[in-house]
Amino acid sequence: MSDINENKCPTCRESCGDSGHLCMPIEKGDSQCDWCGSVIPNQRHLCDAKVKELSYICNSCGRTAISPENLCKPEKIK
Repeated sequence: MSDINENKCPTCRESCGDSGHLCMPIEKGDSQCDWCGSVIPNQRHLCDAKVKELSYICNSCGRTAISPENLCKPEKIK
């Protein structure tokens, strides 16, 4: 959350407080993407860097992952 700590909105780059503003409101459950650093309100966030590393898909639920242990029925993406 480096952009938020600097009190700049990562979307519009305008100054904002610790709770965000209309472009990028911050919720208590939001976290930061390990790959791109963006604040992510949804754990299904996929940034460009992460998409390039995806190697597996779940045959049960359709989710994708970088490693098979994160899926219930993983299959290697060809």
